[in-house]
Order: sequence, then structure tokens, then C-alpha cells
Amino acid sequence: MAIRELGVRTANWPRVSAGMRSEVRITRPVRIGMVLVAALAESGIVFAAVQALAPASTSAIMAVSLFVMLVATRRSRDRLNLFVLDDLPSLVAMSSAAAFIAWLVGNDFGSAPAAVVGVAIATSFAVRSFSYVVRRRLQASRRLLRNTVIVGGGLVAAELAASMEANPSLGLRPVAMLDDFPRAKARSSDVPVRPMEEFEPGYIQRNGIDVVVVAFSGLREPDMLCMLRQFDHAQCDIYIVPRLFEYASISGDMDHIRGIPLARVRRLAHRTLTWKLKRASSFLLSALTLTLLSPVLAVVALAVWLEDRSAPVLFRQVRITENASEFTILKFRSMKPANENESATKWNIANDARLGRLGKFLRKTSLDELPQLFNVLKGDMDLVGPRPERPHFVQRFSQDIPGYGARHRIPAGLTGWAAIHGLRGDTSLFERAVYDNYYIENWSLWLDFKIMIRTVLVVFKRTGG
Repeated sequence: MAIRELGVRTANWPRVSAGMRSEVRITRPVRIGMVLVAALAESGIVFAAVQALAPASTSAIMAVSLFVMLVATRRSRDRLNLFVLDDLPSLVAMSSAAAFIAWLVGNDFGSAPAAVVGVAIATSFAVRSFSYVVRRRLQASRRLLRNTVIVGGGLVAAELAASMEANPSLGLRPVAMLDDFPRAKARSSDVPVRPMEEFEPGYIQRNGIDVVVVAFSGLREPDMLCMLRQFDHAQCDIYIVPRLFEYASISGDMDHIRGIPLARVRRLAHRTLTWKLKRASSFLLSALTLTLLSPVLAVVALAVWLEDRSAPVLFRQVRITENASEFTILKFRSMKPANENESATKWNIANDARLGRLGKFLRKTSLDELPQLFNVLKGDMDLVGPRPERPHFVQRFSQDIPGYGARHRIPAGLTGWAAIHGLRGDTSLFERAVYDNYYIENWSLWLDFKIMIRTVLVVFKRTGG
């Protein structure tokens, strides 16, 4: 049955209605600005309050430390339900940590250090309470809203849309529900229902969407996962209603709308400030490693040249990295391929008769991979990431293996989460995709550090492929 026959409205909706000209959409730049202003105000007022009890230098150190921590934990300000009592444990922890830093640096708290900490906590609590009250009132008056689309057209989606409309203090304005087969309750809602086919990569920016809430729809979960991964770079927040949500408890980054729990999706690493540190650290560490291992590279290069002077020392091959773009990877030659087609299409050479003693040693110790440090310097790769594959196999595997194409959301790496778990060479491609996508979804600088440490251990154990 056609969407129009179901009585679903299919006309485009306006971004700002005629009766809401004074409203402000809480876009990402606006939200960042709000966080910075709130953190500056809170730390500034704390500075003024504790200055009566502590020296100015100590108060300044406390204020600066508190400001940094408030900005670093800004995600708490993005909650849908803003209640200062939920923040009390973190306020106590941050105020105490700021005081401890001030004591370490300044070593002068005056005569009442406990009083300084207490005043800081009380001041932060009061400032945060006032800011939440102001924000809830602005949202309740529909002057501060985020455009929200609900993926789903069932009873849960309809309840979410009704709750958003009835409780504008949440700061969410439902502009559409997306489903090809909406239930009667969804169709009778004031929120228009749109066909799922509209939910494509340009949808978020084109319609000014700030929040996506994934409820239950007729779309298969693997298809929904593939679709959501297309929005990794979109400037929006994504919440998912968990299965068996009536049995779920609120924890961590979870939130709720009128008793319906929402799991907040951790966005792709590219959107974080620490991602820039990843690229910088990859460059610096690869340059340092190349400098320290230059004698090793020279010895290996000489050995490869002496083994077969008719072939080049370096083996070059086209591989796939971020966004399916191509680059030429560098390795020490461990054997001489019969032709270019064999190099591009032969899957595994571990048991190839042409692989001599030197080639086996280089592959076993992973020394053949060292020239890829030059690829890292050039920006073709990072030190840590999914291992790059040849275009022939990427095209084939992306069609046959679920999640394989999603590995290319970030740059390829010299080592990776899958590699340190033994998933290289002739191993399960499905498992590789699972491990690589796990790495992408859970990336952190600390995870990169752990992977690099474990890579060194793998090299010393000589368990390479």
C-alpha cells in the first residue's frame, strides 16, 4: 500500500515555523558555546567565592583546573533530563580534584582547606542549579530546541513523539517519524511520518536534524546498523531505544524520556579533540621509531638486496584506507611475485614455495612491515587502525561479509585490534570485521597505547604471519 494511501503527510516540514521566529536551535556550535560559557561562569564564580578563604594564586589554580574538567566532561550538559542532584557526585569529585591540584602547585590553602573545598562545592552546586533552571525554562517556552527525527513508526515511536511534544522542557522538537509501515497511532500523530528511503547520508544536514532517536521499525537490524554508520560524521546526537527496554536500567551515558530508556551512541572518533592527538602522536612516534631503528632497516634492506639483486628491495602494493581511498603501501620484499596480477589478487603466500628463509624470517618477525612507518609519516596510515587490504579483495569482501566495508571509516593502521588477536593472514574475515568495528566504536588513546604495547610483545614472541 502506498504511503499516501495510509493518510501519512508527505509534505516537507519547515525548519522554523512562522510562530517560532525567536527560537534558537541547539546545533553543535551553539552547544559548544553554551558549554564554554557555562564552564567559564561556574569556574569564575567559584574563584570569587574561594578567594575569601584562600590566596588569590590558589584560587586561580582551582578555577582553571575546574574549568578544564568542566569542559572535558561537557557531555553531562547534553543530558535530556537536567537535574543538579544527578551532578552532585561529579561536582564533589571535580571540586576536590581542583583543590588537590591547587594544593600540589601552590601549596598554600590558608588556614581552612576543608572550608575552601566546601565553598567550591556549594558554589558549583548553586551555579549549576541556576543554569539548569534557566535552560529548562527556555526549552519549555520553545525558545531553545533541537530538531529531532524518530526512526520508527510503532507504538514506542509514537509515545516518544507525544512525550517530546507534551514536555518541551526536554529541548526536543519532533519533526518527523521515519517508517515504511507505521502503526495507526503513529499515523494519527501530529508529527508527520516519512518513508524510510529518505533516511540517507544527506538527510541530517539537509533537514537541519540535531537528534536522531532510533525506536522500533520494520527495517532489519543489520540494515539499520549499516544505515546508522553512514551518519558517523554527521553533526547530531543519536539515541537508541534498547530491546526489552522495560527491563533495562539507566546507567552510564543512558538517558530517558518519560520512562523509556535511551542509550546514547558514542560517536565516531573523528568528532573528538583527542583524535587530532592520535594523528600527531602517530607522526611523532613513527618518526622516532624510524630514527631508532634506522640501523635495523639498513641491515634488512642489505640482506634483501643480497638475496636477490635483480628485484627491488621494497615491495609496493595498492591498498585501501579511509573512505575506500587508495594508497601505495611499502614493505620489504619477502618474495618476488610472478606478475602484478598475482600480487593484487593472490590471497595468502604463507606456504608459497618461493618464500625463502629470509622471507619467512621477515614475515615471522614482522620486520617486513617496518617501511610502512614511511606511510604513517606521509599520512596514508596511522600507527593503529584496521589493517589495509587490496582493492580486489575489499570489493569482494564488502559484498559478502557483513560490516567489512565499515572498517574503512577511519585510516588503516600498521597494527590493530584484530591484528593483536591473531586475525591476520588466512583467518576469519568476519571476525576481523567484528574486531575492527569494535575498535572504531570504542576508540581511545589508551586503547591505542595498549594495542601498541601488545604489538611489541607479539613481535618479540615472533608470532607474526
